Amino acid sequence: MATELVLAPMEFSLHCFRESNASDEALAAFVSDRLRGALAARGCASLVVSGGRTPQGFFRLLSKERLDWTRVIVTLADERWVDESSPHSNTRTVRQGLIANEAASARFIPLYRPASSPADTAALVSQDLRILPPTIDVVVLGMGDDGHTASIFQESPHYQAALRNATQQPCLAVSGKSPVSARITLSAPRLRNCDSLVVHITGQAKWRILGQVASTESDEFPLGFVLNTSTCTSKHVFWNP
Repeated sequence: MATELVLAPMEFSLHCFRESNASDEALAAFVSDRLRGALAARGCASLVVSGGRTPQGFFRLLSKERLDWTRVIVTLADERWVDESSPHSNTRTVRQGLIANEAASARFIPLYRPASSPADTAALVSQDLRILPPTIDVVVLGMGDDGHTASIFQESPHYQAALRNATQQPCLAVSGKSPVSARITLSAPRLRNCDSLVVHITGQAKWRILGQVASTESDEFPLGFVLNTSTCTSKHVFWNP
């Protein structure tokens, strides 16, 4: 079911489900519907997704949706600075789960490149990401137990750079948490500039954190900053215990 939830200063539609399968199915239907709308309106569509364990069921279901995936650009919200062969690679997760079945023909832009440093990788990827439209059609984010999203971490020395993005590059190199501290992340300004902004989370602990995130106006929580500063009028949270 979906309800409108207002936790000052934030407003979004909350979709609650008893089980992860139901949440994954609803999210896949939601995202595919938005992509079809973009394809009908402009002839192309764009999607940003997050890695980790939570979206894997959603990826499998979305990959089976029938739409013109050849005209859909898919990329990640963030990536660890590791080769795709690493079990820590978000690119690996997306290729195995989402860029398959009907969606195998989508144009996927990974955030990892073999370069001399994470900063060099970010510069290369930023050039590739310029193919994205100024406003992304759908951004699907996760949330950590500390309220971070993508690889925008409060304790990182790159925190303010990732929030404000003075360089105007779509992504940047940052330091994150173990087991791989070097990361590439889309900046908060790039993530928030979208038509539909979705947060996909599971578990009671993250439900409690969401309440804190949604009721805080400051930049204390990266996810809260993205949600609060986005002018997107289609904000959604998909959650199950």
